[in-house]
Amino acid sequence: FLVGIIPVFASFALLWLSVRTGSEALTFLYYFLAYTLFATVSTMVMIPYSSLPVEMTRDYRERTRLSGSRMIFSQVSSLLAGTIPGYLVKNLYRDDPSTGFLLVGIFFGAFYALPWIFVYRGTWEPPEEERKMPSASLGQSFRDIGTLLRVRSFRIHVGMYLAGYSAIDILSALFVYYLTYYLGRGSSYTVCLGSMLVAQLVALPFYLALANRIGKGRAYALGALVVILSSGLFFGLGPASPAWLVYALSAALGLGLSPVTAMPWAMLPESADADELSGGTQRSGAVSGAFTLARKLVQATVLWLVGILLGAIGYVPEAAQSAATLLGIRLIFTAAPIALVAAGGILSLTYPVTPASFAALRAELERRRSGISGGAGEAERAMLERITGHPYDSRGAAP
Repeated sequence: FLVGIIPVFASFALLWLSVRTGSEALTFLYYFLAYTLFATVSTMVMIPYSSLPVEMTRDYRERTRLSGSRMIFSQVSSLLAGTIPGYLVKNLYRDDPSTGFLLVGIFFGAFYALPWIFVYRGTWEPPEEERKMPSASLGQSFRDIGTLLRVRSFRIHVGMYLAGYSAIDILSALFVYYLTYYLGRGSSYTVCLGSMLVAQLVALPFYLALANRIGKGRAYALGALVVILSSGLFFGLGPASPAWLVYALSAALGLGLSPVTAMPWAMLPESADADELSGGTQRSGAVSGAFTLARKLVQATVLWLVGILLGAIGYVPEAAQSAATLLGIRLIFTAAPIALVAAGGILSLTYPVTPASFAALRAELERRRSGISGGAGEAERAMLERITGHPYDSRGAAP
């Protein structure tokens, strides 16, 4: 965390530097390398950050609160990031946008880098002698991904995460197109985004409390249902729809997205526990790393496909769009997220880790760490087999 502070600040600020080389290829190369540097540096700090709840506590509810606190700060940051840059560039630096963007890069670079000091000072992990340190070779890292995918709860978990966040990628990419070209209200984008993010933030404590009662998978499913209903209502809007309705539906969308964004991160500690039960080694870093890798690959693919689809429906930048193109924008913005979130919601209903099954999981792990073979009752064994996807034997649920 401490080593990452300066690279995080510098690499983020470089993204916002206005570079004019006179060559399109050289300009592309600069921003490609700058973004690659930032993605690498951010991954360096985010993987250990995501794995910390596993190290810090073994309590289901406390882990949920830790992940919830993290998401509250994340959503407040998203709200600031969604409003401050537009205000700076469009108002204070309208005549000099390059300077405005550079100031955005410097401000948010510091905003992203300095909190790692507090993370370092405010978190902890077990003493080194209590941790089993697996091989950290590059080859072993890729083998870890393969073995993680053998764990049933991890497969479901990653599927929920990728489905939900792919829907969010599409909504984020198409929202401004939907407002600008279909509704004719591009100036409302900041208010709509703010309404959505505030609703996400306000709803999060409710979903965290609900997750501690009925499980994180079911909390995710409830949010998915709200997203599906909200997106369906967005499809029914038209240019004559009142502004208050657009803002209200944006807020409703945020209410649904709150658990869809938060629950997969809150599930990471349970995936690490299920992996340990399956393989006998605590690999929270490998779980977080595989999670992050899957997200980056799918996000890149989804955003590439959005560009392909915009071209396929005849979108022309900064021009009046045809009726067919407007229908295409409307469909992509609503139908694609509905399909993805529905898939994630169905998966979430099969997610096997609940407060009750987590207690069985932790009890089995404690027995195994103490060298005790077996000991789980019939009901507990069934829970453990659903979590790992492997039959229970005298060593626990193992492949």
